[in-house]
Amino acid sequence: MKKIIKIAFVAAFAAVTGYGVYTNQRTETMSDLMLANVEALATPEQPNTNDCISDPNYDCEALHPTDPSQDKRGDNARW
Repeated sequence: MKKIIKIAFVAAFAAVTGYGVYTNQRTETMSDLMLANVEALATPEQPNTNDCISDPNYDCEALHPTDPSQDKRGDNARW
């Protein structure tokens, strides 16, 4: 009887240990949407004046969202 209990205990211990190893080795990958969001948040926004149209009455300004020293200005141009 004791031998059966020992075998059952060893089997249960091996099963619990094996399940623990299995769950620790599983890796969850991010979805494509999550990866795109991370990439978008990691890419700093840069001001752009490429879309300005020449106009002697206006100045086109592209303001940087966090650093005013990186603002760009297109003289005599408008959006």
